[in-house]
Amino acid sequence: MKSKLIEMSEKFPQTELWTDSFHTDHHAYGLTQGITGITTSPTWVSRMLCNEEGSEHEEVIHELQRMHPEYNEQEMSWAWTLEMGKRRSKVMLPLWEQGNPKKGRFSIQTSIYDYSNTEKMVRMAEEVNSCGPNMQVKIPSTKEGIKAMEEATFKGISVMATVCFSVDQAIAAAEAIECGMKRRTEQGLSNDGLNPVCAVLLGMQEDWLKSYAESKDIVVHPDALPWCGVAICKEVYRIFKERGYKTRVLTAYYRHQLHWSEFIGGDIIMTIPTKWQKRFANCDVEIRDYMSDAVAEDKLKQLYKLPPFVQAYTEGSLTKDDFNSFGPVILTIRYFTEEYEKAVHKVRDLMLTDPIR
Repeated sequence: MKSKLIEMSEKFPQTELWTDSFHTDHHAYGLTQGITGITTSPTWVSRMLCNEEGSEHEEVIHELQRMHPEYNEQEMSWAWTLEMGKRRSKVMLPLWEQGNPKKGRFSIQTSIYDYSNTEKMVRMAEEVNSCGPNMQVKIPSTKEGIKAMEEATFKGISVMATVCFSVDQAIAAAEAIECGMKRRTEQGLSNDGLNPVCAVLLGMQEDWLKSYAESKDIVVHPDALPWCGVAICKEVYRIFKERGYKTRVLTAYYRHQLHWSEFIGGDIIMTIPTKWQKRFANCDVEIRDYMSDAVAEDKLKQLYKLPPFVQAYTEGSLTKDDFNSFGPVILTIRYFTEEYEKAVHKVRDLMLTDPIR
């Protein structure tokens, strides 16, 4: 039986499939399903360093330590991430070299510690961009991150806005990228090689709203909650298409089938972890255009009981000054930091070898 993911790509070539992982075996599987790009995140950095077998990571850390004995464990973790990006992004080069700037991308996120420092994020974006010709740089949609997106775009870097949970964040990111591209045009520079993307984190949104409803003793029909991320992302998609933004929407952080099936048929990117790719590839979902289907009014009516959903779904509810204090942004940065710290601790252990061993 043909994979449903391959069937999707054949019927709707504008609906791109990416793999969300730093692991080489996941990349290999994704290529069998027709992926055209790869995303990574601070959580994947931690999983790769702490869970992968083999001595490659230890060898890389020790080599970097010889080159940069002054680095602390955080600086070394970042240097190691860049080195692994250089190595593992090569898997997508054959597709990239076909000449379509949208295809064959490999993304790395700027350091989770510097989400409130525009200058540092721009500098890190340049470092990631230098890892290979097909790099995509993920920058969080904080107030400072929005500024960094414009500057990085102006410097000719393909940006992916991430940690995005609201229509207002997505619009701010798209507008910042448009400004960066306009500045390039005014300088006589081409934007043809850029691939601007905005990632909407579906599962994180759902987790947050479930927790919020429980904490406030708000009764929401359980059938409605799985639609919250879908509704917000479809609204972002509608606005982007209506206003003609160059930035494309990407869906991330999967929890169930709706996070995949509801976007089939759209001019959109889906970055899906391998475990979900395998489930979707062998499921019985009909492959048709679901992107054009609106979220049912009864689902929205239930979700409107939750003020944070209304803020996320309604344009003009959040200002840039609100982005850093928005609930799901805080919780996601905290989660990313906690997971990334596991990698930092592993790096420290490798740098400070146990003298008794």
